[in-house]
Amino acid sequence: QKFRDLKIPCDAIYLDIDYMEGFRCFTWSKEYFPEPKRMVKELADDGFKTVVIIDPGIKIDMEYDVFREGLEKDYFCKRADGPYMKGKVWPGECYFPDYTRPEVREWWAGLFKELVSEIGVKGVWNDMNEPAVMDVPGKSFPPDVRHDYDGNPCSHQKAHNIYGMQMA
Repeated sequence: QKFRDLKIPCDAIYLDIDYMEGFRCFTWSKEYFPEPKRMVKELADDGFKTVVIIDPGIKIDMEYDVFREGLEKDYFCKRADGPYMKGKVWPGECYFPDYTRPEVREWWAGLFKELVSEIGVKGVWNDMNEPAVMDVPGKSFPPDVRHDYDGNPCSHQKAHNIYGMQMA
């Protein structure tokens, strides 16, 4: 309300990773955002659009639905020698979806339904989709990470520049 009271022009409120429960994408902090739908509606009533951040790193946690479904469907990027690409980002140890697979892109897009259709979020800030990884040399995927690349398997060196675009 202070923006409006002071006549500060503002069309959108961007929520960084702190809106999430434990930095898990597609979740809301129960402590700080107990009623996200109501908050988003109240912001909209005041003329603000709500934009949320989403990162590709999915926390390794069997209690986290997004992780569990991605794991069950084998949707995460793998290293050349077979194990999933694991790296540390904001939520801790994470796996990363292989957006170069059409079925992964479809799954990922479906995860936005609640944010957009039910809660009323108007925009998404895709971030860390280089993909950034904090605990590896170069701070991104190593070259031995493999991608499906729409049925034409390749190394991350080839897929690097499209990874973020495919996330969108």
